[in-house]
Amino acid sequence: MHFTLAYPDIIIILLYLAVVLYVGLVASRRKSNGSKVDFILAGRKLTVPLFVATLVATWYGNILGVGEFVYNYGIVAWVCFGIVYYIAAILYAFLVAGKIRKSGTFTIPEKMNEKYGQSAGVISSLIVLIITIPAAYVLMLGILLQLFTGWNLTLSIIIGTAVSLLYIYHGGFKSDVLTNAVQFFIMYAGFGALLVFTLLQYGSPLTLFDKLPANHVKVFGGFSWTYILAWFFIAFQTFVDPSFYQRSLAAETPQTAKKGILISVAFWLLFDIMTLITGLYAKVYFTNIEAVMAYPALGERVLPVVWKGLFITALLSTVMSTLDSYAFLSATTIGNDILKKVFKTRKTADLTKVGLIITGVFSILLALILPSPIEIVFRTASVAVPGLIVPLIIAYNSKLKLIPGFVPVIMLVSSTVAFLWLMLQSYGLASHPILQIEPMLAGLLVSLVLALAAVRRR
Repeated sequence: MHFTLAYPDIIIILLYLAVVLYVGLVASRRKSNGSKVDFILAGRKLTVPLFVATLVATWYGNILGVGEFVYNYGIVAWVCFGIVYYIAAILYAFLVAGKIRKSGTFTIPEKMNEKYGQSAGVISSLIVLIITIPAAYVLMLGILLQLFTGWNLTLSIIIGTAVSLLYIYHGGFKSDVLTNAVQFFIMYAGFGALLVFTLLQYGSPLTLFDKLPANHVKVFGGFSWTYILAWFFIAFQTFVDPSFYQRSLAAETPQTAKKGILISVAFWLLFDIMTLITGLYAKVYFTNIEAVMAYPALGERVLPVVWKGLFITALLSTVMSTLDSYAFLSATTIGNDILKKVFKTRKTADLTKVGLIITGVFSILLALILPSPIEIVFRTASVAVPGLIVPLIIAYNSKLKLIPGFVPVIMLVSSTVAFLWLMLQSYGLASHPILQIEPMLAGLLVSLVLALAAVRRR
């Protein structure tokens, strides 16, 4: 499908891009001193409004994947992408956000290196890269550009990635935060417009339940409990997610980090309501589209001129905000936690820029290999989370500690088990009933068993 755009729609899209580039390239450079804390953490001066705007916008990049999931499976999407994440975020706010703000480290690998030694730091750097490589968002941005330009997907992916990373390259985390603030308002305005015009054209959402397939109105959507449980643990990726970690470090105070996360949960709930309802309307009224096109197809049908342009900018904002943030996190990991160990005399900001180029190239290649946003997120999280979550949580526990030399074993073995489990399932070799368990759960079980063997009271 393609968007049918009038000149006012095109003007709105171009105006959005101009504003984002101005904010990212010009406004973010004011009062910048180029130091490590300024480039990576925006001087640790995030207020509650900026904290909420950047965290909410960053956490919603997989918007086409959400539409695909709602279209295919119904309200279970709110369980897998909503409720479990609210729980994880609330626990994060109360248990670790304040502790992270008080720490002196800049990244998760730095913390692991401080607590468990250099080997653990190196391994955690590789795991963080798996989590933060923004291939899913690169793919989605390419798809969106293809919809309203008509370019082929490869060209759309390359151009979209280059534009999105341009201002992050120049301004660092401050560019990320300020552009996220702009994108935050646009994504709510655009999806709010989509919901209103959908209701005006098709009527009350209460009429949908009789028209949807049976599994679409079931809480678990017909999935097994192990599949739902796997998404529950994927949500606890929050505890090892570098975007949460970085923003907690960048907050003005520990209380700012805690309060900002709790307010963000309320905004996520509001956005989830809009995306869930509109996704269900797409399922009922569009039966012959690709699932990943659920929101674009609905927007093309119900939105008039100007409002359609606003909705397209909302889609772009939702994807670009996450792409920018995760690309910068990936670049920080490459520059600060890997290259800095080799080129010790080089500035962290310069090495991070090198990391951003590496991230962009690798993300483009991965996006072309795995052409499904949901698959990219699910597979990478299934491998990465088991290796990192248990050691990192214990690192912030004042009563427990792990034997440092044993931590690399925990990380490598648990992630390797999850990876091999995933490969067996992917290639149809999982005939034994035990291999029906999700790879994430298998890896976490191994991590917990090994951690129990290595844990000591302080």
